[in-house]
Amino acid sequence: MTHPADRPLSISWSQLRTHMECRQKGHLLRAGKRSPAANIRGFYHGMVVDSIMRDWLADPHRRPGTMTGLVDDYITQGEKDAIARGSGVVRWKNADDRAVLRQFCIDLLTRLEPILDELVLPYQFFSALTFRVPVTVPYLDGTPTTVYLRGEMDLLVRETDGHWAVWDLKGTRDDQYWRKVLGQLLFYDLATLALHGQPTTRVGLIQPLCARPVLEWQLTDDHRRQIWAAVISMATDIWRTDVPCKSDTASCAFCEVRHACPRYDPVGNTMPIGEALRLAAKTGDTR
Repeated sequence: MTHPADRPLSISWSQLRTHMECRQKGHLLRAGKRSPAANIRGFYHGMVVDSIMRDWLADPHRRPGTMTGLVDDYITQGEKDAIARGSGVVRWKNADDRAVLRQFCIDLLTRLEPILDELVLPYQFFSALTFRVPVTVPYLDGTPTTVYLRGEMDLLVRETDGHWAVWDLKGTRDDQYWRKVLGQLLFYDLATLALHGQPTTRVGLIQPLCARPVLEWQLTDDHRRQIWAAVISMATDIWRTDVPCKSDTASCAFCEVRHACPRYDPVGNTMPIGEALRLAAKTGDTR
């Protein structure tokens, strides 16, 4: 019989963040229960600008000022690709919403290019870098076990001093948004350490439409211990099949796996529908 520790477990930042939010949601997403009809409008602008930046940087013949001219085609093609992959659909809010998103992307890309000129283009860089790197964590019985950190970094830059920097593009106007995503940079720093044997010198967010278009941090070993503990905790929970629903229902209405969640399964409810109707009939309460 195969030991569970012999089946390689892969952990991405999005999975880790979801696991910390709701272990049951993370379990259902790993099982492929995401609804293909989920609305991706809330983060579609980010998908568009990420794709444009990635492809522009990958082009050895890139020309200044050409990213904004790609917006219309990428909006259209991105919708088709999402449907083809089964990753969701864009539900526009109103008749003007597409034009609003288009202008948002154009404004962001216009401000992005000078930042790339300063932080990225002078150096060796890797854009949209996919990684799957092994690390060793203790299994339930203490056996050293391989787990893979996987994901995609927007920008990994090798600066002139030979040190590494990670930059992540964020399509937001919210000056406080960094508080929600700082853990992502910790995860990428950990992956950089596993990939290259040295951590980053700096990590940061490129957020062109915010008051501070660039935010950067120098991470410490304390930060690395925190994210490492989170990785081990997630692996342990998965191996134990310890995947309860979160205690509250905040944001459940918009969850992309709500349809598969045992909390909203009529069969699994503590008060079956039939029992609720029986009690209502006895009390005369038909509300």
